[in-house]
Amino acid sequence: MAEGLKRTLGKPGFDPEDYAREIAQKSDGDRDLLEHRQRVQNLQDDTSLALKKNVYQNYMQFIETAKEISYVESEMYQLSHILTDQKTIMNSMMQMSITDKEETPKEKDTPKEKEDKKKNLSTLLEKVEGCSHVTEVPGRYLVHSGGLVELDPDSNTQIQRVHTFLMNDSLMVASWIASRRGPVHYKFQALYELDSLAVVNIRDAGPMKNSFKVLVFPDCRVFQAESPKAKREWLDSLDQAKKSKAAADSQKKEAQVKDDAAGDSFDRNNPFADNDEEDQELPLQSAEEMLRVDWIQELPEDLDVCIAQRDFEGAVDLIDKCNEYLEEVPQSPALKEYRARVDQRIKHLTEVLQHELQGLQGGPKAARRAVLQLIKLGKSTQACDLFLRNRTMAIKRSLRQLKMEGSTTLYVNKLCYVFFTTMLEVGREFQKDFSSNNGCCSAFVVWAKTELETFVGMFARQVFSSKTSLSMVAECVEMAQHNCDKLCEIGLDLTFALHSLLVKDVRRAMHDGRDQIVEAVRHRSMEEKWRANNLLTPQACRELVKEMEDLGLSSFKSLMYDDCWIKLTPNTITYTRQLLQFVDQCLKLYQPELHMVLVENVMMIVRCVGKQMETALTAKEYTKSHPFIIKNASFVFETVVQRVERRFQEHVGKPAKQFRELRTDYAKLRSLARTPTTEL
Repeated sequence: MAEGLKRTLGKPGFDPEDYAREIAQKSDGDRDLLEHRQRVQNLQDDTSLALKKNVYQNYMQFIETAKEISYVESEMYQLSHILTDQKTIMNSMMQMSITDKEETPKEKDTPKEKEDKKKNLSTLLEKVEGCSHVTEVPGRYLVHSGGLVELDPDSNTQIQRVHTFLMNDSLMVASWIASRRGPVHYKFQALYELDSLAVVNIRDAGPMKNSFKVLVFPDCRVFQAESPKAKREWLDSLDQAKKSKAAADSQKKEAQVKDDAAGDSFDRNNPFADNDEEDQELPLQSAEEMLRVDWIQELPEDLDVCIAQRDFEGAVDLIDKCNEYLEEVPQSPALKEYRARVDQRIKHLTEVLQHELQGLQGGPKAARRAVLQLIKLGKSTQACDLFLRNRTMAIKRSLRQLKMEGSTTLYVNKLCYVFFTTMLEVGREFQKDFSSNNGCCSAFVVWAKTELETFVGMFARQVFSSKTSLSMVAECVEMAQHNCDKLCEIGLDLTFALHSLLVKDVRRAMHDGRDQIVEAVRHRSMEEKWRANNLLTPQACRELVKEMEDLGLSSFKSLMYDDCWIKLTPNTITYTRQLLQFVDQCLKLYQPELHMVLVENVMMIVRCVGKQMETALTAKEYTKSHPFIIKNASFVFETVVQRVERRFQEHVGKPAKQFRELRTDYAKLRSLARTPTTEL
């Protein structure tokens, strides 16, 4: 039936008016039309649900596809960079020939030129804030500089004004200081090695004029020059600087190979050399020689490859190996320069790991890989912060997926289970990942307290409403306390924090429950006849006795006579039931801060009942009922209050001395009952 209706409604050229007219003609009455309308509505609901599922699936596929596209784009940038470097190396190798020896003297700078280059570089200290480490590298000099405008790669909108400095081995970007004082105009922003960047020319189109792109994995930055001439100068200078850097590196490698070969030949031909390897002492190597090791020279590029391939473990292992090796290298400008190159890769790796941790979805174990690598890099504080932020988002997603179905207690049970179970899993994973970083434990405790506050906000909105009874409030709070106790398994006790966050709402709930009972007492007092209660059947009487015994009144059976009569009024029995249930519910909500609140509420309810009895004792129409009224008062002020005292002491561990004041009220009632008897 549903398939046929679906085919009918899905036909091309479907006319709803004709279809409705046809259905109306064929129907036998309103009932057929309503049934058909219901079938159409059900089909609409099914179609809407199917569309939602498809949209969700397509959306998830879109997110995954976007991630893959981002990864592929990063790898393409890296590949472009590698191809550009290879092209530069090939060009430099083709240009090298026998005439290089003749050209070498011409390429050497004169002492005056070297001094001018040092002066140009020293001016950076006066203009740029925070660039002292840039000028300390020996052999570095300024090639070209100028102002540019940085654009957003996606929207092509202006981001900021920058001043760029091109040096013989790197490119430095500095941002403008708006409120500058003194000679400092710029603030250091980033330093990119020429080996690790690629320059791409951008055609003029719309607002993108005089622009070029600088690709440095994983960044992509777009700069705009003020004129075509300035753009051409930048592109030529960057290209020439990269070629010169590649040629200089190639010459260094060749010189190193020649020196090593000459040293080996001298050692073999030296007749005075000691051939005993056990007694031979290796000469001390200089920092430059120790940094010429092949794997050390290739390590920055290897790190780029590992980051591009998302081999984070391999990158961290390389960094550890490099740090161990560099500890043995003597301090020198060459070592400082090399460490700067490695530190730049470490910074990139840290940013990638942080981005990875921010976008992760799943359980706590899913973040373990990125967290452990950040800890190995010495970024335990950032790892802890990002891990806890990631878990905050995961908890919010889990709680948002809960639907308000059925009763409040059912929803609250799910809410407590999901929240505290997730907190328990996060705590266990945190202990595993940060076991060697005790300083992060305080951050976890603060985070747990903040998450608990968010949970209590959601909990209070569902539980502490005007329509919720005190019994339901007690049941829900008991659920929360029971689930909160689970956190003690990981050494985290948030019970006190939970109580402090709930105490205000619990106090209000107790007052509301007390006010309802007091209002009921006042309302029923107007209908009180002060007669014994006839339950009509022995079965009803036995059920009442059992109920009272379950509430703790074991002597209640003595008040029964003639199989179905009780020596109390119906209202007294109702007050007793409400009072004992109120006490049990409040004790479930008991906190030391609410001790006096609970005692005062119980005393107020009992005194309200006593006030009703006092009114009856002073009324002339109830003069003959004084013994029966005193019988009810004795039951309330002695039997019931004693049961409340025992229950209170069992739960709290100490007696409530304030209940003794109720004995004075009972004595006052007895005195009122004697007065009419004397007059009679």
